[in-house]
Amino acid sequence: MTGARAAGVAALAVLVALSTVAPAVAQTNGESGQVIGSPSIDVVASSPEVEPGTQTQLELTLSNRGSIDRGGPAQYEERVTTARGVIVTVDTGSGPIEVTSGSVGVGNLPTGTESVPPVDITVAESAKPGTYRVPVTVAYAYTRGVNYDVYGAEYNDFTEEETHYVTIRVRDQARFEVVEQSSTAQVGDRGTLSVTAENVGTRTARDASVVAESRSDEITFGTGSERSTASVGTWEPGERRTVDYTVSTADEATLRDYTVDLSVDYLDTDGIDRVSRTLNVGLRPVAEQSFSLTNVSAGLRVGEEGRITGTVVNEGPTTARSPVVVLSTNSPDVTVDSAEYAADTLDPGERARVDYSVTVSSAASPSAQQFEFTTRYRNSRNSVKTSDALETRAQIEPRRDRFVVETTTDGITAGQTKAVTVRITNNGDQPLTNVEAKAFVQSPLSSDNDEGIVPGRLEPGETATFAIALSAANGALPKEYPVSFDLQYEMPDGDTEISKTYTTAVRVTESEGGGFPVSLTAGALAVAAAVGVVGWRRRSG
Repeated sequence: MTGARAAGVAALAVLVALSTVAPAVAQTNGESGQVIGSPSIDVVASSPEVEPGTQTQLELTLSNRGSIDRGGPAQYEERVTTARGVIVTVDTGSGPIEVTSGSVGVGNLPTGTESVPPVDITVAESAKPGTYRVPVTVAYAYTRGVNYDVYGAEYNDFTEEETHYVTIRVRDQARFEVVEQSSTAQVGDRGTLSVTAENVGTRTARDASVVAESRSDEITFGTGSERSTASVGTWEPGERRTVDYTVSTADEATLRDYTVDLSVDYLDTDGIDRVSRTLNVGLRPVAEQSFSLTNVSAGLRVGEEGRITGTVVNEGPTTARSPVVVLSTNSPDVTVDSAEYAADTLDPGERARVDYSVTVSSAASPSAQQFEFTTRYRNSRNSVKTSDALETRAQIEPRRDRFVVETTTDGITAGQTKAVTVRITNNGDQPLTNVEAKAFVQSPLSSDNDEGIVPGRLEPGETATFAIALSAANGALPKEYPVSFDLQYEMPDGDTEISKTYTTAVRVTESEGGGFPVSLTAGALAVAAAVGVVGWRRRSG
């Protein structure tokens, strides 16, 4: 006897023990007699069809027809035909059906029918289609006979335990199992969930559709729906079908396993709409695509064109196809001349060197400036994605002169003309070509040959010299006088620019004998001829 059944019998024993020979006022007009009878109970299953691999509820109905062997007053006939304190216990038996709930109480059962509270059962996944008998034990107390006379009634009470059998049919139908699954979903991106399922049942499913539903708002289908349906048509027993769903994973999604519920809607062979049991599919997205930035170097200065270089690393987990690394800044005084740098396809762990030309305007201030690198690429679905920004800081150095200009001549004697040597140095970071100079002087200085040229390239840090002819007026006071120079030059990109005005000093010394100015010496003329004289073009900028 099972524990549940033993508890039911014990409860009935208590009920019988409490019953007494109860005196009653007999409604018999002074007659006496005996009423004999008993309950007559049948058990009927209201939901006899189940599916393998499911948990469901078995609904039972008790029917009490009652049996009267010797009749009498109605109240005594009702007494002997009523089952009191009815307890129902469903046993597992030898079939593939397991009962997961205990005994249930029904109470008193007079003649008629009474529904039993649902009983939880589990049908094994391996259950073969067919019919199975499930034992149902009904335990109750009842009165077998009533002896009555003018003084009252005497009841003869008993307990009863009956085993009935109900038939449960395991349906011969389509059933489905997931046999394979895969996903390319990535955190913050779209991917594909691919599921292969097999009809492991014995019947064909017609007009079948596989419905996928997400249990988390971090996983959505298509354009953001909680569910997606794939039509597969007729599905024969033993046949496998693969369905693909487009899934999106939220940017904030945690890297963990998520559950997607699958069910199959179909028509059975009788044309009845059916829904399969829920199949659980696990989905674990791969980590979000990421990049890192190393070896950043910057050479920026107010009023100059500089460079920013660095190395972008694909940290994975997937390949970045046709990547373009974009450099940007929010400063209005800084211009990235060509903001996009196209690299070759980067597998996880691979890196690309990037190089940008950056121009800092003259209005900028020396400071640390923030820059951002973002990588635009194509993923495995050939969709264009953009990475999170990688931030870096670059120092903008103070403005510096493009040239260092100085004269190397000791001085000019008042009333004479002299070849003055001018030395210029490229103080920048870029080579310059076609450097032309023009001198500007004021009385008492004058010049009939105030232009010079540096042939070829002037490399960064390189120094070149040229000569101009300066005359000091007779009677000029002995002291230093300013000589100004404008320099016109060509940048590596072909642009022609004019420098700021550089001013240097030339000393005039007192004439020893006075008189008419001495002519330019042969040596000075030779220097002037060597450097050549060019036409000077004043330009703005």
